[in-house]
Amino acid sequence: MKSTRPSNLACFKISQENPEPALDDSYIFDKKDPDIKKYIKNTKQIKNYLITIRTLLDKKEKREIANKYFKELASALNKFSNCSEFSGFINACDNTLDFVKHDPVLLKEIAQRYFKNRILNESVPEEWIQAILDKNASAKKGACGENKLLSILAHGGFKKVDNWDDFYKNEKCVARFSKVFGLRAVRENLKIKINTHKQNKRLDLIIKDGDEKFLLEAKHLNTTGGAQDKQLSELIEILGLSEKDKNIFYIAFLDGNYSNILLDKTRAREKLNTQKKDIAKFLKKNPNSYWINTAGFLKLFS
Repeated sequence: MKSTRPSNLACFKISQENPEPALDDSYIFDKKDPDIKKYIKNTKQIKNYLITIRTLLDKKEKREIANKYFKELASALNKFSNCSEFSGFINACDNTLDFVKHDPVLLKEIAQRYFKNRILNESVPEEWIQAILDKNASAKKGACGENKLLSILAHGGFKKVDNWDDFYKNEKCVARFSKVFGLRAVRENLKIKINTHKQNKRLDLIIKDGDEKFLLEAKHLNTTGGAQDKQLSELIEILGLSEKDKNIFYIAFLDGNYSNILLDKTRAREKLNTQKKDIAKFLKKNPNSYWINTAGFLKLFS
């Protein structure tokens, strides 16, 4: 039976006509951090140790006493220290929390620089701590795109599976690339190459709909730049992949603000134009390759 699935160019057009929303709940973390009290407590603790050490050094007390508090300071540097001013200063000194924590000599040197170049007070405003946590929220977005697509697929009747037996048993299912669904296993079970430049590069999802299997790479980009351009190049490479089995499809999924910029026909910039031309070239060359955003994904699996 001939598939009634929309073509890659039809899905691309739908993606162009339906840009991503400015606010996507899948990537928003607007609730107060549940551990904020622990961050506040730890930040206060670090400040108290630093104030004590500075006082002892100013009064020229015995070194053993100051060293005792340096040990206490090192012990206080943990996963809840990321919002302290001292932690930020460690980064400004071209070092990391974990490294400094285990080097007493380096900790003392950075503390001396801190006393000299920064203001030290006891205040720890909760809203200030939360603001730093908000600024670092992007670190939480790792699997958000995959989770968003898994949720859409679940509403469409696709069952999430974690082993090959269930993958074969279910007509409509989806699996994450994982240890079980590793590159070698996927290549052997689906009898495909996944011939990327990086031979060990894993994609994100494997979607099965009857005889058809879709291998998907998902990215969420909001800004442009060197790192983002690298991610976009990796995504465009997916479009260039093809297999002998015509029931195997590749999907490059992109959402976020940059997806709108890239799909906007009115935007003209040299790098953008090159990327657009590459996408158009591969879509025409490989009918089994899809470049889609959320609207295109919904259309493809509706």
